[in-house]
Amino acid sequence: MPDVAHAYESLSAEEFTADEGVEDWRVSGVTAEAVFATGSFVTGLALVNEIGRLAEEVNHHPDLTLTYPRVGVSLTTHDTGTLTTADRDLARAISAAARALGVVADPGSTDA
Repeated sequence: MPDVAHAYESLSAEEFTADEGVEDWRVSGVTAEAVFATGSFVTGLALVNEIGRLAEEVNHHPDLTLTYPRVGVSLTTHDTGTLTTADRDLARAISAAARALGVVADPGSTDA
């Protein structure tokens, strides 16, 4: 797996949220967060597994919380201490994976 370190650019919170495909996400400081209402533990586990696969593909790993009936995801680029295009791109992919599983975001939730 190639190391994609530094193959990204820093983004402000405004730049992150202005991009298409990240409507499920909210920014808090230098972290982008989303909560997905999975409806079941099994579906949540399937989403976590898919997020893990996506993260490994790009060598960019989110923090995850799996509960019944939600999955919480937190993204930041640790080596820059900012949000970056890597976070935005992975956020888009995670949202698409959730939709493919029939899972919707719960933007009003602050807790998985």
